[in-house]
Amino acid sequence: MEKAVLELAGVRKRYDSLVAVDDLHLSLRTGEFLTLLGPSGSGKTTTLMIVAGLQEPDAGTITLNGASVARQPPYRRDIGMVFQSYALFPHMTVRRNVAFPLEMRGTPASEIARLVDDALALVKLPDHGERLPKQLSGGQQQRVALARAMVYRPALLLMACSTSHPEAGRMLPTDSSAVTPRIGSASSGTKITRPAVTSPMKAISTSPNEYSSTRPFASS
Repeated sequence: MEKAVLELAGVRKRYDSLVAVDDLHLSLRTGEFLTLLGPSGSGKTTTLMIVAGLQEPDAGTITLNGASVARQPPYRRDIGMVFQSYALFPHMTVRRNVAFPLEMRGTPASEIARLVDDALALVKLPDHGERLPKQLSGGQQQRVALARAMVYRPALLLMACSTSHPEAGRMLPTDSSAVTPRIGSASSGTKITRPAVTSPMKAISTSPNEYSSTRPFASS
């Protein structure tokens, strides 16, 4: 059986008397596109924040590629995240926004330039590198956020519900043949695993060539 990229076991999170996530068990395979579907307040975004390391669970274990990430800060987890608000730096150009995670990882400048070029080409914004976020449409800002999350080739890509917009969905690579030559992956046989959250009125369409699933989230 194929080894899971991400595993959550017995994960719980409370905010005072509110139980946001209750005894969650979840496993994702390599290349899987998982949609967490449920109403507002059912714990979808909290789950992503816990996986990303932006929230600490009250109980449970989280493993990525077989290793616990419980004590790892967000920047040390091999995870990319597209926030619902996009979270672009308004004072930075598109290129600087996309380059930011590479700079934080100490990537050589020459390599950063190539990877940023490849990432912007992947999301079909090769000529927008010198613009500021305020000079972009909402859909273009979304694609910049996606490029930034993917530029360092994370094992796991987390996406909040706004990424279910069709414009972003069309930008997502379905397998390594699309990703590898464009963002410089050294391993041509790998895939990015992509959990996403969305409300009942938003659907994420995926390629028939990839493994995808939708799992309901109910309020606790």
